[in-house]
Amino acid sequence: MTDKQKVAELKDIILEVLIDADTPLSRGNISALLLSSKYQLKPVSPKTLQRRLQELTEAGKVESSGNRSAKKYALANSALTITTTITTASSSSDYGIAEETEHGEYSNTDKHNQNSVFSNASQAKLKLLDTPSFARKKTAYNSDLIDNYIPNKSQYINNEMRVSMRKAGVRFDKELAAGTYAKNIVQRLLIDLSYNSSRLEGNTYSLLDTQKLLERGVTVDDSLNEEAVMILNHKEAILFLVENAQEISVTPFVIRNLHQLLAQDLLNNANACGRVRQIEVGISKSAYTPLNNPQRLEEYLVLILRKAQQITDPFEQSFFLLIQLSYLQAFEDVNKRTARLTCNIPFIKMNLCPLSFVDVAKEDYINSLLYFYETGDTQPAAEVFNLAYLSSCEKYTIVKASLGHIDVYRVKYRRERKAVLGDIIREQLTGNDIELTLERYCDNNQIEEKDKFISIAITELNNLHSGAIIGLGVTEGMFNAWLEKQSQYL
Repeated sequence: MTDKQKVAELKDIILEVLIDADTPLSRGNISALLLSSKYQLKPVSPKTLQRRLQELTEAGKVESSGNRSAKKYALANSALTITTTITTASSSSDYGIAEETEHGEYSNTDKHNQNSVFSNASQAKLKLLDTPSFARKKTAYNSDLIDNYIPNKSQYINNEMRVSMRKAGVRFDKELAAGTYAKNIVQRLLIDLSYNSSRLEGNTYSLLDTQKLLERGVTVDDSLNEEAVMILNHKEAILFLVENAQEISVTPFVIRNLHQLLAQDLLNNANACGRVRQIEVGISKSAYTPLNNPQRLEEYLVLILRKAQQITDPFEQSFFLLIQLSYLQAFEDVNKRTARLTCNIPFIKMNLCPLSFVDVAKEDYINSLLYFYETGDTQPAAEVFNLAYLSSCEKYTIVKASLGHIDVYRVKYRRERKAVLGDIIREQLTGNDIELTLERYCDNNQIEEKDKFISIAITELNNLHSGAIIGLGVTEGMFNAWLEKQSQYL
């Protein structure tokens, strides 16, 4: 964990202490609670605690009252509506809730703030958007932007960005099966990418609410509304990419299916899910009018994807997909969401760190796209993309060596596990019968380290799906029947 992350974590926990207390606390009270069994923090020096409280007060998240030794702290009312989500240091789960970026969606800074992700040149360019859209020059879809793009010769991402992103994003020193890294962080990726992609659409679910929904099916106010469906759709779409990493590519078939998963139950016209649109659409607060000829939309979607397939650099390919699919607006709605997930295909397939859009302010993201729509200039959008990718890489700090290690024991008993799992499914065993069968199998076949064999087998059984039963000697019908029986037992 970096020093910056440690500071953010301590601030989160201080805020949680104040939320739980629901009454002003002295610095001594807060210090004692940080050492309690709930938080289990190491001792924090008085100066450090005072500094963090001062920073939170200056940020408007904490209010103080009294003077000197009598000073007390309480949660500020504004802290309930800005971007902090709480995480506890005692969490032992695979995924810990992290702080939502302070310059994220809910930040009330100027368009071109002092902490802008944009270079001076891009900030100057973006001042174009300060003029109301009705007063800006009207533009239509410029087919030259795709017609004139030559894969591996044209360049959206400059060499400096490419080098820094590759250095940060490489996760293995050797070639492994497509999707290996994404599968290792899939639970974290599901939450981060679902949350941030939805947040960029204006979804008001917090990071914590998103985790509860994805892990336990718990919705805000116990209602399944459009925002919850948006997040659940992201989960399905991300799993589709990760689980099928070895087979997917940037083809119209894959992109249409990705759109269908993201758009299901959200469009008024259900038949529009996964289909190139037949109606006209507009872009709010923009002087840009998308292409509105269905046949040409189809043609340019195919052309974009054909050119993308030819791009050998994964960072150029990813940004090309992100920007061009957003610009084309090939579907009735859910275009940017489709672009954000599609641009992850190169990273997932090549075992690079995926792009989850952490630390991306909605305003920066939208403004950079609008500027590209109206001018064809990719510089501001490329700078947002670069920051977003480096932030994602910083978040996913799993050590390469640990993920690249081959478990000799797993490989040694792979055939035996497939054999016994096939028996379990064919015999429709559930509950305690599964573990008893595994124990008997280990005893009868002299399996070394029986407990390890059983734990691996049970985990694999719990994660089985119809696309992963080859080699078990069972049909899809047998597997589905077993799944149904197992769900009834659970």
